[in-house]
Amino acid sequence: MRYIIFLLLFILLSESITAQQPFFREKRDYVWMFGYDTTIQLNGKNNWLDFNDTPVSTHERPGTMSIDITNAGICDTAGNLLFYTNGFVVMNGNHEILENGEGLNPGVMTNDWVPYGQPLCQGALLLPLSESNSIYYLFHGRIEYLFTGIDIYDNISKVFPLYYSVVTINSGEGADSILEKNSLLVNDTLSFGQITAVRHANGRDWWIIVFNYFANTYHRFLLHPQGISELSIQSVGDSIPSGIGQAVFSPDGARYAKLNSHKIGQDVYLDVYNFDRCNGLLSNAIHIVYRDTSLHGGVAFSPNSRFLYVSSDRYVYQYDLQAQDIEASKTVITAVPPVSGETDFALAQLGPDQKVYISGYTIKALHIIHNPNAAGTACNFEKEALTFSHFLGRSIPNHPCYDLGPLDGSPCDTLGIDNHPQAAFRHQEQALEVTFWDYSLFAPTQWQWDFGDGTAGSTQQNPVHLYVVPGIYQVCLTVSNANNSDTHCEWIEVITTGTYSPYVSSLNVRVYPNPARNVLQIDIANSTPVTIALLDMYGRVLLSQQAGEAPLGQNLTIDISSLNNGIYLLELSGMNINRQVVRIVIMK
Repeated sequence: MRYIIFLLLFILLSESITAQQPFFREKRDYVWMFGYDTTIQLNGKNNWLDFNDTPVSTHERPGTMSIDITNAGICDTAGNLLFYTNGFVVMNGNHEILENGEGLNPGVMTNDWVPYGQPLCQGALLLPLSESNSIYYLFHGRIEYLFTGIDIYDNISKVFPLYYSVVTINSGEGADSILEKNSLLVNDTLSFGQITAVRHANGRDWWIIVFNYFANTYHRFLLHPQGISELSIQSVGDSIPSGIGQAVFSPDGARYAKLNSHKIGQDVYLDVYNFDRCNGLLSNAIHIVYRDTSLHGGVAFSPNSRFLYVSSDRYVYQYDLQAQDIEASKTVITAVPPVSGETDFALAQLGPDQKVYISGYTIKALHIIHNPNAAGTACNFEKEALTFSHFLGRSIPNHPCYDLGPLDGSPCDTLGIDNHPQAAFRHQEQALEVTFWDYSLFAPTQWQWDFGDGTAGSTQQNPVHLYVVPGIYQVCLTVSNANNSDTHCEWIEVITTGTYSPYVSSLNVRVYPNPARNVLQIDIANSTPVTIALLDMYGRVLLSQQAGEAPLGQNLTIDISSLNNGIYLLELSGMNINRQVVRIVIMK
C-alpha cells in the first residue's frame, strides 16, 4: 500500500515538474506594413519593416491597399506575416484580400474613406487566440458622422460600436478567411480608437481596454482559449476629453498611459494609471495637462517601463515615471520650429528590437529612439532615421508587447509558465567611462556584470564603469531569477580621443603583419627612445622591450609565438610623446 502511495506521489510530482514551461516570445510583431495613398487610383507603394533582419530592413512593393492611421497586423510565431488591415479590408501575407475580407466597419463614413483607409488611431488590433494555431481575433472600431451643433469638433465624428471579427488560417487547400465579421462587442460611444491590449498575469490570455467618449469609464475584455469574456464597466479618475492620440501598456504590464489632443494648439491630456494584470483594473490616475502645437501625438514606454515618451506634433518629450514629481520630470528630447514644415512626430511604437519608432504626417520617414532606457538626450533620438518612397500618413502598426510573460508568484500565475530571463545590454563610451544599460527580457531579478578588465564587476542593473587603459574588452552580463539565468557577452572598444588612438600617428610607426602569427615587426621612423609593451585585454603586460635612440629610426622584431590567438594591445610610450596604442590580432 505504501508503495502504491509513493508511486502516485512520484507521478504527481513528475507531472507538476514537467508542467512548468518557459515563456516563449512569439515573433508576432516582426513585420510592419505601411503605405498611405492620397489618390483613389492607389498608384503609390506599400512599404514594410522586417525585424527578422538585423538591423531592421526596409522594403517596398506596388501598392495594393492604402493604410491611413488605422494599421494592425500580425505574424506567425516565427515572424512571417499572416494578416494586416487598414480598418476596412484585411489582406493576407501575400498581399491578397482574404476571403470575406472586405466590408469591415460598415457605415456612411466608411464608404467615404474606403479608398484611403480608416483615419482612426489604433482603430484595429489583431491578437492570436491562445492555444490555437489557426484562429485570430480582430478588434475594430467604427467612426461615424454625428452632428450636434454644439462645437465644431463634436460635429465631425464619433466612434460608436466596437466590433470583433474572427480570422482563420486554413492549413488545407482552402484560403484564409474571415469566419465571423463585424460582431458587436460594445454598443456605446467610445473614445477615438485607442484599442490596446496587454497579456494577463497568467502569461497566456489577453486584456483589451477601451474608454468611453469624454468619460472616466472604460470597458475591459479578456481573450482566452474559449473566446471573449466581458467584465463589468469600471470608473477611474476624472472624466477626460477624448481626442486624437494613442494608448499603450508598459512592457512590464504595470502601467497604462493614454494621450488625447482635443483641439489644435490647446490643452493636451496625458493620463497614466497603474494596472492590475490579474483583474484588469486601472487605479491611481495621474492627470497631466500641457499645451503646445499638437494636432496629433502618441505615447510609448521604454523597454524597462521607467520612461514614457510622448510624440506631440513638433516635440518629443520624456517623463520619468520613477520621479517624485512625474509632471516636473518632463524633458524635451527634440523639437522643431512651428510652421517650419521640417518634420513632425505622430504615433509611436516600441519595436521588437527594443527601440521606439515614431511616425510623421508630412514626411516619408520614421524617427527612432535608439536607447530608450536612458534618461534625457542620452536616449539617442535620430530624426528621420528610416526613409521611404511614400508617405506613412501618421500610421504605425498597433501591437501589444509580446515580450511580456506571466507575473511569476502572483495569485493568477496558475498555468505553469515561467519567465526564463534573457540577457541583453547597450552601452555608450565617454573617454574611459562607459555607461551600461540593461535591456534583458523576461523578468530578471539579479544582475552580474563582468567588464573584462579583471575588476570585481558590478551587481547594479545599469552600472557606469571606468576603465584604466583603453582597449577592446569583452563585457558579459549574467541575469538571473528564481527560474533560470542567462549570459550575454559583447566586445566593446574603449578609446580616449586625443590621448589614445587605435593607430599610432605622432610616432610614425608601422606595425606588421596584423593579424600576426609568430613575430611582430615594428618600424619606428622617429629617433626618440620608446618603451614598447604588449598587453592582454585585461591590461596585463605580457612582453616589454626598450627601443633606444637611433638617428635613422629603429626596426624591432618581437617574438609572439608563445601567445594564444586573440586581441592584444601594443603600447608605445616615452619622454615628450603621447602614449599610443595599436590593436593587434594574433591568429595562427
